[in-house]
Amino acid sequence: MKYYFEKSEVINGDEIGAYPKDYFIEKMKEEGLTEIEVYPAVMLKGEQFAWCSEFQDTVEVRQGDCGRFCDKYSPRNGKNGRCRFSQNCYEPDENRLIVIRLTDHI
Repeated sequence: MKYYFEKSEVINGDEIGAYPKDYFIEKMKEEGLTEIEVYPAVMLKGEQFAWCSEFQDTVEVRQGDCGRFCDKYSPRNGKNGRCRFSQNCYEPDENRLIVIRLTDHI
């Protein structure tokens, strides 16, 4: 699935996270917009941080924030290793601006 950052949030430094295209389509319907500018999200790999979907926060990997010291730790393979709540972080590709139009998705 592809994810995107809203341009206005990136410019203001308010970006919270990357969202799928459906999120922006619903946002346009709710806010009465006809189009919205977004940047594609690029997955970061090999970073020191990950996104914890359980706590909705970034965590430092291999430092105890995420792992057997966490009471919600649940290994993906059922034995050990990366937690099922640990996800990669994303950043906006500010070199590629995309316009999502509501009329294209009705």
